[in-house]
Formats: sequence, C-alpha cells, structure tokens
Amino acid sequence: MAPYVTEEATSSLPVSKSGPIESPAQPSSVSTLNAPMESLNNFSELLHRAATTTSGLTFYQPGKKASHVSYASLLDDAKHNAHLLSSIDGLSPSTILLLHFDSQYDTIRWFWAATLAGLLPAISTPLVNDAAQRKKHLAHLQSLLLLPVVLTAEHLVPEFDGVEGLRVHAVESLDASNEQLSSFAAATGPEKSKDDIAVLMLTSGSTGNAKAVSLRHGKVLKAVQGKSAHHGTVPGDAFLNWVGLDHVASLTEIHLHAMSLGSDQIHVPASELLRDPLRFVQLLEQHKIAYTFGPNFFLTQVRDSLVANPTLTADLSPLKALISGGESNVVATCDALTRELRRFGVKNEVIRPGFGMTETCAGSIYSRTCPSLDIAAGLEFANLGTCIPGIQMRVMSLAAKDEQAPDGEVGEFQVSGPIVFDHYFNNPEATADSFSADGWFITGDLAWIDTSGNLNLAGRTKDTIIVNGVKWSSTEIETAIEEEGIPGLVPSFTVAFPHRATGSPTEDIAVVYSPAYAAENDQARFETATAIAKTVALITGWKPAHLIPLPQGLLDKSSLGKISRTKVRTALEQGEYAAFEQQDLAARKRYQESTWRKPETATEKTIQAQLVKLLDIPPEEVSLDSSIFDLGIGSFNLILLKAMIQDAMDTKTDIPMSVLLTDPTVSAIASSIDKLLSSPPVYNPIVPLQPHGTKTPLFCIHPGSGDILVFIALAAHFPTRPVYAIRTRGYNPDERLFASIRETAETYAHHIRLTQPQGPYAIAGYSLGSTLAFEVGKVLEAQGQQVHFLASIDYPPHIAHYVQHLNWTDVLLHIAFFLELIDEATMLRITPHMHTLDDNRAAALDYILALADKTRLHALAIDAARLALISDIAENFRVNVETYQPQGSVERLDVFVADPPRYAARDRRDWRENKLGAWADFVRDDKIEFHDCPGIHAKMLNREHMADFARIFKAVMKRRGV
Repeated sequence: MAPYVTEEATSSLPVSKSGPIESPAQPSSVSTLNAPMESLNNFSELLHRAATTTSGLTFYQPGKKASHVSYASLLDDAKHNAHLLSSIDGLSPSTILLLHFDSQYDTIRWFWAATLAGLLPAISTPLVNDAAQRKKHLAHLQSLLLLPVVLTAEHLVPEFDGVEGLRVHAVESLDASNEQLSSFAAATGPEKSKDDIAVLMLTSGSTGNAKAVSLRHGKVLKAVQGKSAHHGTVPGDAFLNWVGLDHVASLTEIHLHAMSLGSDQIHVPASELLRDPLRFVQLLEQHKIAYTFGPNFFLTQVRDSLVANPTLTADLSPLKALISGGESNVVATCDALTRELRRFGVKNEVIRPGFGMTETCAGSIYSRTCPSLDIAAGLEFANLGTCIPGIQMRVMSLAAKDEQAPDGEVGEFQVSGPIVFDHYFNNPEATADSFSADGWFITGDLAWIDTSGNLNLAGRTKDTIIVNGVKWSSTEIETAIEEEGIPGLVPSFTVAFPHRATGSPTEDIAVVYSPAYAAENDQARFETATAIAKTVALITGWKPAHLIPLPQGLLDKSSLGKISRTKVRTALEQGEYAAFEQQDLAARKRYQESTWRKPETATEKTIQAQLVKLLDIPPEEVSLDSSIFDLGIGSFNLILLKAMIQDAMDTKTDIPMSVLLTDPTVSAIASSIDKLLSSPPVYNPIVPLQPHGTKTPLFCIHPGSGDILVFIALAAHFPTRPVYAIRTRGYNPDERLFASIRETAETYAHHIRLTQPQGPYAIAGYSLGSTLAFEVGKVLEAQGQQVHFLASIDYPPHIAHYVQHLNWTDVLLHIAFFLELIDEATMLRITPHMHTLDDNRAAALDYILALADKTRLHALAIDAARLALISDIAENFRVNVETYQPQGSVERLDVFVADPPRYAARDRRDWRENKLGAWADFVRDDKIEFHDCPGIHAKMLNREHMADFARIFKAVMKRRGV
C-alpha cells in the first residue's frame, strides 16, 4: 500500500479565516499531561491541557494532502477565531451558534472557537436533499434553538435559502478588521462549570422534528474517563475517526477521548472509506491506530474486502478496540472479521459491540468478549456487554412497569448515572416523556440482561412488527435480507417496518430497498423481489405486503449509516412511494406475463391441476416454468403431490420421487413422467433442491433412510445459493443397492464433480450421511480438491457398535419414528412385541401401519410397500456399516450437535464430549468446531427448529468462507 503523503507547513500556524491550518506532522508520542482529568471543569481546560503535549490531529480532505495540526496550534487557532466571532452583530452569551460544515476540519476548529468564546455550540446534521423537508427542518431548528446564529462555509450558504429569519454567516466573511474580544468571551470561556451545557447535539429527527440533547461539561468529561477505563486506552494510543462531528461518537468516542489522553487522532471523510474499505486497513497500519469504530454494515464491507484480498499484508498489532454500534452486530460478521484481523497481528478480540445514544455521550456499554462469548451462547446478534464507570442499566418488566424484569426476560431498557443527559433543550414535554418516575432515562429499546450481566437488545419498542399477534424484529428481517447477498439490491439500504392498511385487523410487513439493477431490467427486478419475499417468508411465515424499490437519494442515512424507519414508514403512509410501488408492480407483472407459458400436453395440464387443487391457488399462477417449490410445495406435501399426480394419471407405474426433485418445474416434471412411462429412469444421485445462485453450491447427503426430503426445508433458506441433495440408489425400480460405504462415497464424489467440476466444495451429511460426507470429503481431497465446508450433522465417527446387534425389525421401528409415524414412547413400548414378528415382515409392517398417525401416512403417501422399501434401503446401509471403522483424516470439519437418541448417550454433554468429540481424531491441525443446535437428533431439521438451525448453519458456512 502506498502511504498518504503528509503535507508539512514551512512556517508556524497561519492566521486564516478559512484555509487549512498546517503544522509539521508529528509522530505519535506519549506525552506527560499536566493535570488529572478529575480536576478539569470544562472543555476549554481540556484543550489547554492537551496543548501542553506534542500530539494533535491529522486531517484527510478530498483532493488535498493530509494536514497535521498540533493541539497547541488548534488552541491558538481557536483563540483567533473566537476573536473573529465577535464581529457578528447581536451575539451574546445566551446565543446558540449552529455549526453547519461539510468537513471534519471546519467543524472542529469552529467548535473550539465557539467554546473558547463562551458560546453554546450546536452541531448541525447534514441537510436532506428534499427541499420541502429541508425547509421544514430548518424552520423547526429556528424555533427550537431560539433564533440561533448559523455559522457555515460560503459554498453551503445556499442550503439555507427560503427560510425567513435565519441569521446565516459564512466564516469567510467574518470581518477581521473589527476584531474586538467580546466581554463575554474572556469572562465565560474558561470559567464554565461542570454543570454548564457544553454542546447541543441534534438527534436524527426520526419523527420529522429533531431534538437537541443538552450535554454538560462534567457529564462528557466523566464519560470520556469511563470509556478509557473500560477499554484500557492510554496516552500514546492513536485514534481514527471517519464520521462528522455532528454524530456524538465522533465528538466523544474519538475527538475528546483522544484529547483527554493527549493522543494523536486521525480524521478521514466517510466517503473515502466507503468507496474503498481497504483504505481503512491502510490507515490503521499507517497511523498505528489503537482505537476506532465502525457499524455492522461497514465491518461487513471490510470483511468482504479482506476475504477478496487474501495476499494483503499489514501490521495492525497496535489495534485495541474497534467499537461498533448504531445497529445490531451480526455474530458471524464479527467472527469472520476477527479471523481476518488475526492474520495482521491482532491477537485479542478487538471488535467491541456497544450500546450508546447521544443522550449517554455515545458508547456507554460495551462487550469485550466478542465473538467468543456470543458463539458459545449461540447468539445471532452480539451481546453488548457491561457498563462503563458512570452509568448503570436495568430492564423493567413489560407486564409490571414498576418492577425489574428477571434475568433473561425481555423488557423496557433504562439507564441512569452521571454521564446520562438530564434534559432536551427547550423541549420539556419530550424530557418528561423520556424519564421514569424515579429518574431513569427510558431508551426506547427492548432488551434483556443475561445471567453474566451482559446487555442484549431485542429491538426498538417502535420497531417491532406484530403480524396476527406474533412479534418480529425489524432488525432481524433487515439483517436476514442483507446477509443473503441478493445481487439485485444495494447493501445497507434495506428497511423493514410495520404497516397497517386501513381497516386491516393486523399489521403487515413492508420492505423498502435500493435496487442495484437497471430500471428497465424486469427480470432482475422480478428475481430480486422474489428473493426478498422468500427470505422474509422464511423468517416470519408471511410475505411482505409492500415491497418497494427506491432510489438511494430517497433513503437518507445518518453519519453512522442508519436510515430512519419512522421517516420511511411515514413517507409510505403519506403516499410518497405510491408511484414507485405501482411502477414496480407493473414491471413485475409484465415480466411474469412475458414468461408465463400455458400447459399444453395432457401431463402438463394434469400437474397444473393437481398443484392448483393442493395449494388452492389460481391456475394463472402455475406456468410451465414454475418451480413447485417456489409455488409452495414443501417436504410435508411433496409426497402427497406425487400420489395425487399418479392417481390423476391412472397409471400403474410408480413415479419415483426423483422425477419431482431433479428438475422441479412443471414442464420438466411432465417431460420426465412421459419419458418414464416409455423407458426406465437412469440413476443420478444429485437432486437440485434450489438450483439458482452464484455462491459455492451446498451438497447435502441423505440419512440412513437414503431419501432427501429432510433437506427441502433447509434448501429454502438459501435463495441465492445452489443446494443439491444426494439420494441413494434403490428407490427407482430395479436399482441395485450399494455394496459398501466405499462404493457409495466414490459414486457420490463422482457425481458431485460432474455437477461442480472444481472446488472449493461445501458438503454436509445428516445422521448416517455424516459418515458418507466424511468419506466423500476424503475422496475429493485425494483428488487434489479443496473442501472448505464439511459438516457432520449430529452423528459420531464410530457407529459400528450401534448397529451390530440390530436387525431389519429395529430398522423398521427407527424409520417409523424418524418419519414421525409413531412417537418415541410408542417405539420403545412396542419393541419387544415387534421382535416376536422378526420372521414375518408383512405382519410387522401391518402392525406399524395400524398404530401410525393416519394424517402423516396420507401426507407421506406411505403404504406397506413404500415402508418396506425404505426399511430395506436403511437395512442395507446398516449392514454396510456393521464393520465400518473410520480411517484417515480431512482438512476441516464442523459438527452440529442436538440432543442424542436415548440409546446413543446419557445426555447432550456425553454425546458432545465422548461420542461426537471423537471426530477430532480424524481432522488435521485441530480444524474442528462444534455447534449446539435446538431439538433432538431425529427432529432437529424439522420445521419447528429449521429457522434456528439454518441461522446457525449459514453462520458457520460464512466463517468457513463459502
């Protein structure tokens, strides 16, 4: 990486009204500070204290070389500019100075000028593009801030046009010839007390009206001390900031925090890093950064950039803390980035997810054990840790507002303490609404505190979507959409929120996103909408009622990349998006109509009719190219569909399940059936459950039954990744069963490579499929291929002793339980009687069918012949593993753990440590990990557990880089 060039000035600090202050760049150094933080009363004393050191600020500005400013130079410049402010008519100690600049450099220097002049600075947020909204916002500030003086740059003055009464002054026009130090400047600047207001920070104004948070000198100084104590920052630690000073994190987390230590601080525009996330890594190395921050969306960009550049080198060993807030942190992202950072010399866990608000002087609660603690707890979103000195937290019961919620129970999150603000400026109503009767600040978040005292957020009270009484988190939905990597949307511009139509008895889900496709690309539009809708439906069981693509310009972001859900929701309800939604619906309908093909042959019409009957949908929704899975067919009704088609065609020939699975479109199924009736099928173990996407395909290997219905629900959670199931030989008529595990593995590996010729591969096996996945992995690695993800879903390596004393009857019992024809208690109760029928298979089958759940039998189209076939296949595998002993090793392995069968282990701990743990003997270099999953072995992939299992499974795949 080529370093930035630091511009070195050839003289001392120039006296200038607008140009950059420049002084020779100084190396980071540990300076002796002349007074303890506890003795300081205000910000002015803080700057004077820092000015005794040789440290300072480095600014990167677009189109310019970097400039270094020592704290001493900053102090001199602030004194000079405080004089310039006296030329503004009507300025008094009670005047609020609204600072509006588009560079960190200008905001910082005029912030300190106002502070030394004894004025009260308010830092303006960037103004929105919409002229009407901008005028409304400025008119509100005019009233809220009691007719402030607006200080800005000359090129920004036009932004204030059209608002009457504003006193706008460009810094370039301040009259140096009238420099007279105001009486209030000399008298009040350094003499502010800890209880005086130091700065007004504006909230984002999610309701359309921003609030001004009053931050007092003493509270901010106390907060800075707390941050330093919590994170262990010391003089000499360098700090990096990349957002404007209008965000409290920039002001307190970096600027004042670094100043309190007399440390160097680096400021770079956000646009520089968002355009090239590797620039972030470059700056961390170049300036030996110890402390910085970035929200989850930016950490994701950095992670992706590092993964895409595996040969990149850098020394990031000084990094102590990468603070992350503003949105929930995805554990998989934190884990993947932590792994990447380790190759740059970062030894500790430096990603620090935290909670903070403007009202708490930015971050005030942080985790220092991310991601290890979160992974161990099986969390999707990182916990936020514990409080810094100066704040305390509690969660109040939602049922009894005056009682604290027990540990682990979600409730209303509140904070208190000397760093928490005490009022909104000029807004007593908002202040009164924001504090409890006993003086705790009501954050507006839902949260729970775990048994170790760590904070976990459960969403905003205003950002919960309630559909038919069931609550869903907007953040959870947005994260699922973002993490899916859908090509047609721009990352980090997705918003999910509730919407209740007039007269509707319940809320609906609305999703707004920014499209990455061209407006005229109807196919990409349709595919993107389909992928988003499917992702939302998998989480909530409901498709979005509104799904609207919007230009990025209509989705304004805060400094930390947050989009106000309330603003977006209000705009939808006011009809501002109606034209975009109608245009999108018309384009999607146009694409559907252009691609819709009418069934022509008798078989095609039969399949369409059975789908219409089973799913209760109109015929026009079933095109020849429709996938039965996209239409709504799942593992529960797939077999029933097959039986319905077979009955409707009145054929004696059994239609193999592979006909419906291999290519699941109406056209392909019809063609396969017609071909089947004229010639026997050819065995192919590869069954495409989800053939679309550009990510590394996932191959799922069957359990002992040999069938792959269990993977259909899992495949639905991968709308952008091809998912193939591998089924055994023997289900089609006259197919020979496999003679050994070796033959099985070699056959599967051969067909995997026909489907995906080159690695890296992703392979998972469930139950007995774990053994086959291990053997397939060895075959592929022996062929010189890489297997980046190899999964054993709840099955140990040593299995022979489990099956050596079993027979066909035992297999039948386990198959009946696995298919949920009988429950476990029934299986155990009838086992002695079943063994009296060992020599009478027909009687054994009839006995099971008589006890079986009739609804389940119908759904699975199970009869005696079908149940016998499944049992025969499973018995063949039992025989093949009777003498099987695992040998050799694989590069890596992930083991997914559920509650064990009763015969296999005493409990989950015994199963994990003594049975599944034996896989460690067959994995090289300790590249094995274990992941706890909900449910029992036989039902861990069932619908009731699938959402949680898929979340865990997908996170592990990401950590493995596939």
